[in-house]
Amino acid sequence: MVSAADRPRVLFLCTGNSCRSQMAEGWARALRGNVIDAYSAGTHPQGLNPLAVRAMAEAGIDISRHQSKAADALAHIPFDFVVTVCDSAREACPVFPGRASVIHAGFDDPPRLASGAKTDDEAMPHYRRVRDEIRTYIETLPQSLFGGSKMNNRPCCDDSCCPPTPTPPPAPILTPVPAALDSHAVRDHVREGYSQIARSGCCGPSGGGCCGATAFSPDQLAQAIGYASGELDAVPEGANMGLSCGNPTAIASLRPGEVVLDLGAGGGFDCFVAGPKVGKSGRVIGVDMTPDMLSKARRNVAAYRAQTGLDNVEFRLGEIESLPVADASVDVVISNCVLNLSPDKPRVWREIARVLKPGGRVAVSDLALVRPLPPSIKADVEALVGCVAGAVLVEETRAMAAAAGLSDITLAPKPQYIDAMVDWQDPLYRRIIDALPPGSKASDYITSLDVTAVRR
Repeated sequence: MVSAADRPRVLFLCTGNSCRSQMAEGWARALRGNVIDAYSAGTHPQGLNPLAVRAMAEAGIDISRHQSKAADALAHIPFDFVVTVCDSAREACPVFPGRASVIHAGFDDPPRLASGAKTDDEAMPHYRRVRDEIRTYIETLPQSLFGGSKMNNRPCCDDSCCPPTPTPPPAPILTPVPAALDSHAVRDHVREGYSQIARSGCCGPSGGGCCGATAFSPDQLAQAIGYASGELDAVPEGANMGLSCGNPTAIASLRPGEVVLDLGAGGGFDCFVAGPKVGKSGRVIGVDMTPDMLSKARRNVAAYRAQTGLDNVEFRLGEIESLPVADASVDVVISNCVLNLSPDKPRVWREIARVLKPGGRVAVSDLALVRPLPPSIKADVEALVGCVAGAVLVEETRAMAAAAGLSDITLAPKPQYIDAMVDWQDPLYRRIIDALPPGSKASDYITSLDVTAVRR
């Protein structure tokens, strides 16, 4: 335990000090109180939000006695770090004397997200989501305080206060996959990586989207790649883990009464999106090889039933190279950023053809290569778990689907997804770019790919 005198003092700053900063202080005191001293304040205090109090109480944290206060009231405290948890606080925060470093960790505003809710119960899912995102961030403290890439080592929030000190970009750190991995070892690497994601509640191999950590929420990622807000509203909290690189349910044109199979179902996100589309007479089966993911998905079923009134989604443990599904029993096979993880992709495509009924359809969103990756990236464990190192060339995907007996194969590359990930400062993609030839973009090598096909 760090002694009281040695613990860094951290101020969580928001506009109103009514919700997000109060949640952050509550989590920090509960989870990291032995290593940091946590405070919160606002630039324009508005009083404690009762729904924030309720959301934290559900998680076992009592913030009901916290006081909403102005940052000026804490000016006498020599803070080591100021963490701005909303954009307006970042733009308008006062100058803090001494040696305080400022870090921005923006979160969505629950009252704004819930502005259309008719009742408190309708509003609460928004508060719970932000509450859990803040908890995930707090769990990284104090490491992120001393090594966060978003830190400004100066006593103000506004870049106009003083010029930033330029820092050289870090050299790429690639974690090599042991030489001569067989297919079982590859599966073990992937299974362990996604087990950690399921246990931690993070969204992606290093805390974000499908192919690396991102600076946006899972819902923001889903909307950016084509999911409608109405679809997201029907998904149980926690099912969307930001592990998508497309929207296979959109290209599948699902119809009531169909049986849908989701390969690599994860927390159940696409299964819960597909369920209402096939309706009461349809069925959705999710298959995943990771027990932790399967447990997470099954826990989400109760919430799905309560939200939709449907009991048409189930989850099975299994590998996509050997599906626990009967021959010719499925109308549609979907998958979202999973096939690239398999060490035996031709076998996966043969399994897809086996389980499809005659006339059945395939709708897959995946990552593929426009040209071969440099060897250093192909050997990177995180890139493997993050859907990049295991990807194959676009035309290889066509050849494997055709060899399995599928026809009417359509491939639609979407390089803009990769460009967006880079624009959003995804750490994995930035590291990949550092390993590419000078002047190259990630989308020169990698693309998001929609694949549709039919079994005749």
